[in-house]
Amino acid sequence: MSQNDSEREVACTLTEKQEAERSADVRDLLISHYLGYEESENGLDVRFEGTDESPQAVAEFVSDELQCCSFAEYTITVSPPYEETVLAVTGPDGTRQMFREGLVERLEEETASAT
Repeated sequence: MSQNDSEREVACTLTEKQEAERSADVRDLLISHYLGYEESENGLDVRFEGTDESPQAVAEFVSDELQCCSFAEYTITVSPPYEETVLAVTGPDGTRQMFREGLVERLEEETASAT
């Protein structure tokens, strides 16, 4: 993480309407690939299937997030044997909670309702 973490404000800049649209985008992009998550020291590691489509879907999500949540740092990892794509989201205090509530809980709810 950057040295100026304490200076970055943890805040999403989306309006309510944009938030609703983003929720639909997240569902369409990521839900079919979602496997689960783990909390890390400074954020979350969100796991997705190791399909050919997963890295592209996760990268598209990150590209969108850069517009509204520029305080966070995003790392996409695809490592042999390519069974998972992992999105690590880290940042200043509050990042883990924001992405757990704003991303992971949505993915968990959608996954539960799809079964």
